[in-house]
Amino acid sequence: MIKDFLLEEYGENEPIFLNDLSVEGMSENAVRQSVKRLNNSGFLKRYDKGIYYIPKQSSVLNQSYLNPNVVIMRKYIENQGEVFGFITGISLANQLGITSQVPAVLDIVTNKEATNGRNVQVGTQKLRIRKPIISVTKNNVAFLQFIDLLNNVEKYTELDDFQTRSILIAYLRHLKLSKNQLYELAFTLTGAVSKKLIEWRMIDEFT
Repeated sequence: MIKDFLLEEYGENEPIFLNDLSVEGMSENAVRQSVKRLNNSGFLKRYDKGIYYIPKQSSVLNQSYLNPNVVIMRKYIENQGEVFGFITGISLANQLGITSQVPAVLDIVTNKEATNGRNVQVGTQKLRIRKPIISVTKNNVAFLQFIDLLNNVEKYTELDDFQTRSILIAYLRHLKLSKNQLYELAFTLTGAVSKKLIEWRMIDEFT
């Protein structure tokens, strides 16, 4: 029964988090014992502590391996249509071209964390995770990610103010954030961020 459930619910090469796994009609202990048996039989593979997956068979490699980026995404950022976190810090600044630094530690803000910051590791990837100002949702994630970057941009940028501002404005236009979002979430802004939004004339970029 649990085999069919896992195949239907997760499919191949998708992380299965033991702490989140619930099967109707089975107790938590029964689920854990079943996962242990399926791992021993080879149907499941253990990626890391409490993380399993159904390996996809390949005629070339015999079996595939779980992508660590997928594990990080499903665990801390988005899973099954629910958004609960975002990447920030140097990683985001690098993606936008504000810095050439490639971080050894990936910064993530996520609802799955209750502290102001701690280091964890998923596979070989080191992470710095922290709780958000308010709960992250699909509707506010872009705003919160942009504001978090803006709040710390001077720590990351290798460019002058004009170049940094130009990149951020282009990014803001791409996000198409609305003035309604700005007004509704204004309480999350620090004084420094509010000042920067005004001085860098970003408020007019909200649609």
